[in-house]
Order: sequence, then C-alpha cells, then structure tokens
Amino acid sequence: MPDPITIKREDGTRINYYLHLKQQNRHTEDLLVILQGSDCNSVSRIKTIEKLKTIYPAVDALTVEKYGIDETLPYDPDPERIDCPAEYMKKDNPYQRVTDLDKVITTIISCYNYKRIILIGGSEGSLVANILSSKVTYIKAAILFGGGGRFFIDDVIHSMKYSSSSPEELKKNIEGFTQFADYILKNDPFEISMSNHGYLWWKTMLSTDQLELLLSIETPVLFVQGGNDKSASPEKASEMMELIKNAKKKNITYLFYPGYDHSLNLSAADNSADFVLNDIRRWLSKELLLKQNYKKD
Repeated sequence: MPDPITIKREDGTRINYYLHLKQQNRHTEDLLVILQGSDCNSVSRIKTIEKLKTIYPAVDALTVEKYGIDETLPYDPDPERIDCPAEYMKKDNPYQRVTDLDKVITTIISCYNYKRIILIGGSEGSLVANILSSKVTYIKAAILFGGGGRFFIDDVIHSMKYSSSSPEELKKNIEGFTQFADYILKNDPFEISMSNHGYLWWKTMLSTDQLELLLSIETPVLFVQGGNDKSASPEKASEMMELIKNAKKKNITYLFYPGYDHSLNLSAADNSADFVLNDIRRWLSKELLLKQNYKKD
C-alpha cells in the first residue's frame, strides 16, 4: 500500500488518497479508480481491492478515503462498530464521496496528465460511480457491481429476508423500516446512528433514484449483479435493467451471475471470482480497444 497523499476540502478538512503506481516514478496514461462500499473502514485495509486492480493490471490505480477516515482506523467488519469516527457519521454520504473524488481526480489529472479514467465500484461504491459518471465528462468507462435496484429501500427489505428468523419477524421488520424511511424523508436533520450511518447518509440513499442516474449517463457502463446477493435485490436489479433496455440505452451492458454473492465472490476462499473478473476484463478491453481506439503496449 502506498503512503497516503492529502489535499484539503473547502471546509479545511483533509481528503486522504492513495495512488498505486504500476511503475515507480512513472505514471500510466489510464487510471483505474476503485470505490469501496458502505463500510466504516479505511480503504487502505480493504483486501478485495487487490483483486479489483487485476481487471486493468497495466495501469495506475486510485483509492480515496471517506470523510473523517484515514489509515489509522483499524479494520472491523462489524456494521455497528463503536469506534466509527464522529466526523464520518455526520458527513459521509454518496454525494460527499463524489465531491471528494472529483477534487482528487481533477487534481491528479492536472499533475500527471492521465488520459482516461475508469471506475469500478461495488455496493455503495456502485452508486457513487453512477453519480460521478452522471456529473463529469472525464470518465471513459464505469463498472458497477452489487448495486441492486432502482430504490435503496427495496434492497434493505430484500436483505431483511435473510436476517429475519420468521415470517412474522420479517413483516415486523419491514413495517418498522418503512416507517423509519418515511420519517427520514419527511423530517429535517436529527441525530441518528444506525448501521454506522447518520441522517445525511440515510436521507441520500433513500431519496436517490438509480434508474434516473443510469439513464442520464452516456459513458459505457457495465452493471454486474450476483443472483445470490443477500444485501441488494437481484430481482429489482433485473427489473431496472429491463427498463433501461426498453429505453434503448445502448451504452449499458448487464451481466447476471446466478450463483454469485454481493461482492461477486471476491471474498471467497476459492477462485470463483476469477470467472466474473475475466468477463469484466473482456468488456473493458472491448470498450477501450474498439470504441476508444486504444492500442496495447
């Protein structure tokens, strides 16, 4: 892992990022930007990032920390960890991440003259990639996985099917969350901590229409969904992709893998993720080689 680099936000706080150079003291023409999911962890401690770098191994890679997080935060997979930074809880949301990413990317483009920026993001990182691709023109391709359906509430309800012990408990949990979502959407900011997220994160996630974002993007997009995803709804993802197909959006490709989980088996002990990663590499090569007239070294 390279040393962190820091630039300042307009509010004076620091954005920490890591530029993974393919060759020491030399920058490639393309840059792969890897976006983590919704967990309260330093991006420097996410092990699956090494696997994601292999989809375009010949280029530099960029990872960016979330608001209030740096490499000193120890890794903890618990979604209710008690040491999640207060600044993160208050400020973190997909649009804050997009603002930070845009600042970092435009800065390093000006410094190192990267020609093409490719995004890959999973779970919340998928949504962040969607938003960024809809707002800027320098993204040349975006790869999204585990992003679920059009509305986040459907993905949360889908995940409850696996965390509820009985149909009665499931019904109760759905009713409770639906009331919570309605309260968030109708009220001004208030103090809340649920699953290591605050009001701003929940308000943003619950109010975002992912279909609307995808329809606004002209960049080539690969949307990948696992059929064994217990966090985001495969059914709602497929429904959304059908709407995109009906809208005749030619720039969006959908790949569905029935036996794969939320992370496309990237965390599995076996090598099953390699099958999907190879398909992603083929898609990316096609987009860059054929549509961008890209030549191999």
